[in-house]
Amino acid sequence: MKNLKILLLFSILVLGFSCNEEPEEQPLVEKNARIEVDFEGSLDQYLINFGIHSLFKGQNGLVSAVIRQPDTMEWTQVIDPANTFNLSTPLTFSQLVVESEEPVHTFGFIFDAVYTGGIPDEDFQGLSATIMIFGDNEEVESYQYEAKPVGEASEPLSEVVRF
Repeated sequence: MKNLKILLLFSILVLGFSCNEEPEEQPLVEKNARIEVDFEGSLDQYLINFGIHSLFKGQNGLVSAVIRQPDTMEWTQVIDPANTFNLSTPLTFSQLVVESEEPVHTFGFIFDAVYTGGIPDEDFQGLSATIMIFGDNEEVESYQYEAKPVGEASEPLSEVVRF
């Protein structure tokens, strides 16, 4: 009988802890998302591969991305069913700015730079980029990217940010 009381007490404690009223995950907040990529180095020697994915609102709503700067640039590839926007272009600009068309709670991107020149001259500077994610005009995350030296395979930077 004593073992039964201990077992009952233990069961009540376990049940009490497992029925905690606090949600396990924080609620998702939707914000106007923006990514800014500032480039430095020998820009004309690189090909940029940049993609936006996972722009989500609500439970399963998909949101489009718009290139704001350079304002004459358009996406190289848009795959609407996959909510993916890709840009592959020679680097002829020093800043790339992309925004979500609507507020989102999740924002994913992938970034890579590939050296396309020949043997670099003595003035060559490797590419570096500062990548900043903003939600409602406040910086949320920041990343540094350094292109691999000439002759080495590049490594893409891929991140997903939740607001």
